[in-house]
Amino acid sequence: MNKRILPAEKAKEKLMSYCSKMERCEFDVKQKLFNWGIDEKKSQAILDSLKKDGFINNDRYVESYIRGKYYYNKWGRVKIRFNLKLKGYDENLVAPALDNFFDSVDYEQMILEQLERKNRSLTIEDEYQRKSKLIQFGQSRGYETEISLSCVDRIVNPED
Repeated sequence: MNKRILPAEKAKEKLMSYCSKMERCEFDVKQKLFNWGIDEKKSQAILDSLKKDGFINNDRYVESYIRGKYYYNKWGRVKIRFNLKLKGYDENLVAPALDNFFDSVDYEQMILEQLERKNRSLTIEDEYQRKSKLIQFGQSRGYETEISLSCVDRIVNPED
């Protein structure tokens, strides 16, 4: 990849602008610094300065990430947790934020709506294959298996 070398002060200015437009995490900022060829010591100093000045806040980022992925991407708890771990966040930070957010929304209703939408788009007549596709869809979205199964049963067998 073609790296663009920047002086540390210029990099900090660009990162301040970058972080002020949208919530950013340490992982994203470190990637930018690495791509700009800033050495590890200067990168850490810039990162600490951005944290101190409030441009980067892990709690705020995690809450924003959870809200965005739930409302816009319709992701489930499992996928959100996994992706936050990929970005380097500790379970001790992620778990309480997830619990707090998911206590305030109708999670099962959202899953049911998404699975119903998917069910309408399927042309499969075989009930077993239809259920399999819906469960697979639920897992790809990060919905818990138990909730997905109960929702799929309600969709496929509505008379029960």
